[in-house]
Formats: sequence, structure tokens, C-alpha cells
Amino acid sequence: MKSFMDRIVKSRKVFVFGIAGDSGSGKTTISRGIKRILGEDMVASFSMDDYHSLDRTQRKERGITPLNPAANHLDLLADHLESLRRGKGIEKPVYDHSKGEICGTVSFGPAPVIIVEGLHPLYTERLRSLIDFKIFVDPSRSVKRLWKVRRDVGERGYNPEQVKAEILQREPDYKLYIDVQKIYAEIVVKVQDSRFHPSLLDTGPKPELYSVRLIQQMLEHPVPEVDLTIDLSKILRTSEHEFSIEFQRDDYYGKKVGIMTIDGEIHQSMIAELEKKLGDTLGTYAVISDRREEYVNAIGVSQLILTWSCLEKLQHLMGYRR
Repeated sequence: MKSFMDRIVKSRKVFVFGIAGDSGSGKTTISRGIKRILGEDMVASFSMDDYHSLDRTQRKERGITPLNPAANHLDLLADHLESLRRGKGIEKPVYDHSKGEICGTVSFGPAPVIIVEGLHPLYTERLRSLIDFKIFVDPSRSVKRLWKVRRDVGERGYNPEQVKAEILQREPDYKLYIDVQKIYAEIVVKVQDSRFHPSLLDTGPKPELYSVRLIQQMLEHPVPEVDLTIDLSKILRTSEHEFSIEFQRDDYYGKKVGIMTIDGEIHQSMIAELEKKLGDTLGTYAVISDRREEYVNAIGVSQLILTWSCLEKLQHLMGYRR
């Protein structure tokens, strides 16, 4: 029996996922998680940073930040997404963060699933029309500052004070051009510090704990049952890590949404059924979650749920019936 992903390959259709959010907000983490679960050979991803129309020096001279749409080739990106959706490769521009320069082009795609992540994938009506599944990543200020400083200092050679100053400088443009895109997203991923603390019983490096809120537009098409299994005898042990899972319904920018909040760390066994469902559908039983650790933090769990939602959207678009 062919897996659903085999059917997508055979259909020769190309689907586009868009992940929007501020610089350093965790878009790449979400993208990598989806790519790892769907399959490295099934997914091609790229950053919208490559579509900057001005290099670092030019932006400084003009007093404009990358968050301003005028500093980006949004029409070129839309042209390229149209080509990719038709199954044609593109010559994608390349932006070198280490130099702050636009450095030629590179051949890219296509693939059955394309993920475009960046500042503006949901900004224009034309771009939104070309994206099949829309995600917005929205960490709190404290989490975003931590992640951006870590990335820009560790990977891009900035100093911490430089990064913090840049965050403050960009805040008005974030509110004007980036934050507004969440109203178009089918899922908004809000991340903040956990209300729990690492267990005093743990030895070695302390895990990073977060609270993740998934604000998801209620689905109009039916979905199969998926269990999150809670073993009461296990969670009553003194060694169990603290966690909470909450669900509520609400209105969000005029849309009916379901809000799932996951906080702390949960045991691998709780997500085993969700992993099995993904494996059954994808036709692969490779390790889906990170089993180097016995417990999975809220970001890891949210990646699984996000991927399941992506898969359900693909099945709906394909008219797939189990």
C-alpha cells in the first residue's frame, strides 16, 4: 500500500508552506522539525532573507530595516513561488549574513513540499494566494531576545549589545509590517517562558523549558482520532517532570480557533500514538521525535502537532480519503 507522501510524489503537485515571524523568532526550528518528520527528500526550504533588495550597507545609508517590505523583492519571490508550484526550478538569490551582501544566485527546487520562512511570506495578497498552509511564529519578547542574541552572536558574528540595540531599532517596523501577518495565519505559535523549573533531581545541563500556545483555525474537514496518552501511575512518581496541557475555544481576529497550550516537558510515551499515526500516514517509521532524551519539551511536542496539521491540510487539498 502506498503512503500518502508517495501519492503526492506521483501526483507531481507542489505544495507551499509559509512560516512568518520576526528575525530570530524560531521559524527555522519549526521548519526543520516539519522537514525532518515529512522527510528530507520530500521537502525543500529556504529563507526570505535571500530576497533582500538592499545589502546591509545600503540599508544603513537609507535608514531602512529588512523588516520594511521596500527592502525586499516580494514580487520576485511571488514569481518564484509560481514557478515552483508549476514544478519548475528557479535561480534563487543568495544573501550572505556574514558579509551582509547579496551574493549571486543558486539553483533551487522544486520538491513536493516547499517551505518558505521569513519576515513577509504572508504580507501581500499575491503571496498568500500562493501559500497552501500559513504559520506565524510569535515568541514573547524575552524568548525572542534570548534566541536572537544566541543566533546572531553564535552564527553571524555580532556582539550581544549590537544585537539588543538592533532589536529595539526594529520594533516599530515589526509592529507595522510583521506582526499584522498573524491575522492571515491558520496556526499561530506563541512561545513564552515556562511557569515550571527544571527538576532539582536532574543532573547535568538543565533543559530549556517553554510554554507553547498553538492557536489553530478550527478545521472544517473531518480528521481522524489521535490520542495523547497519559499514564496516571507514571505521572504520580516523584521523578516525573512537571507539565500541563490545556485546550480552549475562542475567537481570534474574526476566526473560530482552538487554543492548545503545552507547558514543561512530557514523557515520550504520551506522544507515541501521534507518532504512530504520522508514521502510518507517511509510510515511514523512522524516529520522529528526538529520542536522545526521555522527555520532550513543549516545542518538540508542538512540532509534531504542527506537522500533523500540515499533513491534514495536504490530505484535504489532495481530496485524500482514508
